[in-house]
Amino acid sequence: MPALSTDILQQLEQRFGLVGESLPMATTMAKLVQVAPTDLTVLLTGETGTGKEVFAQSLHAMSMRKRYPFVSVNCGAIPETLLESELFGAEKGAYTGADEKRKGFFEAADRGTIFLDEIGEMPIGTQVKLLRILESGEFSRLGSSTVQQVDVRVIAATNRDLQYEVKQGRFRQDLFYRLNSVNIHLPPLRQHPTDIPRLVEFFGTRASAKAGYVYEGIDDEALRLLEMQPWPGNVRELRNVVETVIALERGKKITARMVEPYLNPEPEFPQSSTALVRMSEVPTTPDSIDATMLYKSMLQLTADVSEMKNVLRHLLSMTFEPQQTNGYTVGDESAASNGHTPKSMIGDDELNLERIEKVAIELALRKAQGKRREAAKLLGISERTLYRKIDEFGLN
Repeated sequence: MPALSTDILQQLEQRFGLVGESLPMATTMAKLVQVAPTDLTVLLTGETGTGKEVFAQSLHAMSMRKRYPFVSVNCGAIPETLLESELFGAEKGAYTGADEKRKGFFEAADRGTIFLDEIGEMPIGTQVKLLRILESGEFSRLGSSTVQQVDVRVIAATNRDLQYEVKQGRFRQDLFYRLNSVNIHLPPLRQHPTDIPRLVEFFGTRASAKAGYVYEGIDDEALRLLEMQPWPGNVRELRNVVETVIALERGKKITARMVEPYLNPEPEFPQSSTALVRMSEVPTTPDSIDATMLYKSMLQLTADVSEMKNVLRHLLSMTFEPQQTNGYTVGDESAASNGHTPKSMIGDDELNLERIEKVAIELALRKAQGKRREAAKLLGISERTLYRKIDEFGLN
């Protein structure tokens, strides 16, 4: 794939807010520029906070459909019972409360682009109707047998491993292949830290202008601290730190003292994935296994387990104060009140991925005082996934 010139990278930054000159970002943006003018379905993958919606908007803005609607739908934020009617519309009386006929998001996006964020959260039943509309452009409103036609480009995004979801029976294989006709993977910020200075300048200039200040820059020590961070929240987390400092310090030059309160106190602390468990890609057949790729996957899995183990050690070393969490009983309160690790926590010789998920959910619920929405944000998962995990682990 041909590399993008500096002029084109600057135009992408100025017009769409796509910032980065590192090799990982330049390669990703080159693929975006190549596929944007086409009508191909695009699957954006990457951790939470890497900028998938910004990329989706850029794909639309650089396409032949840019004069028509861009409709963004977060599939993980809409209850399963309402998602189908929200996407495809409903006839009057199709369900309780349907007092009038209404259009869905696909009709609203006709001739334009629809962005389906968190596509991995979509129920199997709705996936069938989505596959139909991708194949033929045809759909029916909920409660109607009339077939309608739309012309819509679909861009989907997920922070899940959809191939793993297919293997687990939670995502249709045919839909995965249809969505994955073009895959653009957005690298986590820890893989392109050389872009941090430009990102800080971009966010700092924009935040300063919005607040009526003149951006005065950042000193070398503060920039060094930012470059050392693992940034589990990726570009979104960096943006929030910069915007917070600009607002609270009234546009003054950013120093190390200003940014330190918002950073991980242990920069060497291992990076975390947005998912509770990060799955490595598995070849479909033994014949397709490449020895080098297999070795790299084994190394990655070993690193991931080590990361999770260190994360747990760090969390379990904290002193827990006894606290009631709106109906949840989390850990061993008597032990927690004495500053000791609760008995239900994981020891070095009890490392188990299922228990890691359970403990992470318990800790998030404790920190959020039992509020599921806040706990889901802390974990980087949707509320629906959190509800399912709570039932699965019997945390009610």
